[in-house]
Amino acid sequence: MTIKHLLVFIEVANSKNMSVAGKKLSLSQPMISQIIRELEEHYNTILFERFPRKLFITEDGKTLLSQARRVINYYNILEETMKDPTHNIPINFGATITIGNSMISPLLKELEKRYSNLPIKVFINNTREIERKIVDNSLDIALVEGEIEDNQLVTKKLMSDKLVIVCSKENKLLKLKKITLEDIVREPFILREKGSGTREIFLNYLKEKGMEINIQWECSEHRAIVQGVMDNHGISVISELLVKEEVDNGRLKLIEIEGFNFTRNFNLIYHKNKLLTLGLRQFITVMEEFCDKKS
Repeated sequence: MTIKHLLVFIEVANSKNMSVAGKKLSLSQPMISQIIRELEEHYNTILFERFPRKLFITEDGKTLLSQARRVINYYNILEETMKDPTHNIPINFGATITIGNSMISPLLKELEKRYSNLPIKVFINNTREIERKIVDNSLDIALVEGEIEDNQLVTKKLMSDKLVIVCSKENKLLKLKKITLEDIVREPFILREKGSGTREIFLNYLKEKGMEINIQWECSEHRAIVQGVMDNHGISVISELLVKEEVDNGRLKLIEIEGFNFTRNFNLIYHKNKLLTLGLRQFITVMEEFCDKKS
């Protein structure tokens, strides 16, 4: 088994077609088939289910794919470092949407002050998508909210964040002397999309209470959520960081409910087998100091 075997396997997994992979790698389809067959014989398993015009990766194939990407990443780091020791390897950094909207820009400005020659590529998405990309090595490191499910990942708390329930200043709930959980579950909700840490925390809380809500809107963009709530299309559960300005100027109102007090963590995550290069260690230090100041 060689680096070439892994490169071919990764391309076949991405393309889901041996002929397409062959064209991208300038190899014949029979050569691609032979390399995949050699890998399967080497590991005594089936990596792909063969169907007309398309391949479907097996569970063993998914395991190999995750590790193969990691090996190729280390190989690329080795090649670039040995050929040019002064070259800084770009860091692929992931952040969840709440963090991306509230912290990433000032964090990267702080990083640039300290290490102006450290290249960073940023990917922003929900917690589950970020977690998946850390596992398959598409991302090196990430800052996320919400619970992490995969035990292959190292998780370190950097700071806390509070979730709040907000409504429009015209919402009829504000006429009540005391607002209860039973009152708010009758309202239409504007929530983040499936996979969001914010959404998961709130829905799990309601599930424990035996309650469900009417999700009127699903949205991955926090500005659309805030605008929808201000226009009284529904209420929402959202990070306090994302609505501070609107609450301070009175365009949004906080709904206080007895017993609803959610503080969740912003966590630094990376794969337990991740090679922490000098650049990654420098980035982690800046993140820790930046979050410590904001706590």
